[in-house]
Amino acid sequence: VDEQYRETAPSQIVNASTRDMSDDELLTMVQEACFRYYWEGSEKTSGLARENIPGRHNMIASGASGFGIMALIVGTERKFITREQAVERFNRIVSFLEKAETFHGAFSHFIDGPTGKVEPFFGQRDNGGDLVETSFLIQGLLTAKAYFNGNSPQEKSIRDKISSIW
Repeated sequence: VDEQYRETAPSQIVNASTRDMSDDELLTMVQEACFRYYWEGSEKTSGLARENIPGRHNMIASGASGFGIMALIVGTERKFITREQAVERFNRIVSFLEKAETFHGAFSHFIDGPTGKVEPFFGQRDNGGDLVETSFLIQGLLTAKAYFNGNSPQEKSIRDKISSIW
């Protein structure tokens, strides 16, 4: 089915096989798959985690973004991307979050990627801050603040913006 739950043509048939893996190979496979989900599937404007609700292509999930931030750090450390690529993405993320709508410092559960405004997905009264989702997001950001400890202006900017958001 497609994103509107309409039946589609059958998928192509593929062949696959399994093989024994070491613990390190298994860990690498799982970590890279998790990393790629957040790296490749991010919302374009913010660089944050999109909610995977059919038909909602720009809706960010703030809590999932915290998990995604952690996955991006792991991906950087495991060399799935370069540190420079990570710095570029994190500068985009924190620049977006600085301008996103908050409620006494708390982010909403869902955020519209292009505008940074709250997405009241669960109804019109779902229009304020979500402390649980914000806590997941902030945990990821504080980890990123510790991780990007270099002397470059870009890494300092990441740390400064996270301090401001925090």
